[in-house]
Amino acid sequence: MLAQIAGCAGNGDGLDASGRPNSSGDGSGPLTPDFASIQANVFTPICTQCHVGANAPQGLRLDAANSYGALVGVASSEQPGQLRVRPGDPANSYLIQKLEGRASVGARMPLGQPALPDATIQVIREWIASGATRAAAIGATAFAVETVSAAPASLAIAMTRPADASLVNSTTVMLQKVDTRSGEPADVPARAAISPVNDSLLVLTPDQALAAGQYRLTLRGTGASALADWNAAVLDGDGDGSAGGDYVQTLVIGGAP
Repeated sequence: MLAQIAGCAGNGDGLDASGRPNSSGDGSGPLTPDFASIQANVFTPICTQCHVGANAPQGLRLDAANSYGALVGVASSEQPGQLRVRPGDPANSYLIQKLEGRASVGARMPLGQPALPDATIQVIREWIASGATRAAAIGATAFAVETVSAAPASLAIAMTRPADASLVNSTTVMLQKVDTRSGEPADVPARAAISPVNDSLLVLTPDQALAAGQYRLTLRGTGASALADWNAAVLDGDGDGSAGGDYVQTLVIGGAP
């Protein structure tokens, strides 16, 4: 699979008439500047050799179920001042900097493998430059949490659809620190908001950087103040496919679960 991508570099072998890779991994067709194609041809066959599961490097999971929510509008764990993917701005997207080997921290990606061909990186650049959209519609999927990326400076909570911004506040998105001895939680002051570059992403910013330890994230799917999308569909917090129920996840900062 990797050999097919590597064939895009150098003398033009493996490129179509437009200079794009003919295929990049799984036989799904030419690599095109849209999320579905990049996922199928780059993230899944190459990046998920490392970036998958609970212990994915920097908490960045690039499998199909998690990658979009972990990339677009999400701050880098290595460089919190930069977004992994900043829609419309590939040069300042940390993903591109890592793929091109010009990030100020860490090694070039994919780690331990040949660098992606310039033609492949250019396709990813084009996707970001055009707005880094998901393209495929979620359809009738319940309004729910898709994935959570946690770092000391912020938590990024990707939803299946945009949330009603008027309902995003300290009563519907809550963070608590759990005492490891007693198991008792204590509220962590934090501000919840919709990401300005990804309207399906909630960003929870603590007043102070989170110390190492265990935390509990809760999104309210019950009561009059429950989270909902713009069509008033209430959060499916318990994952049963129907509206209602709180979403609760335990997170660990500063160490593996």
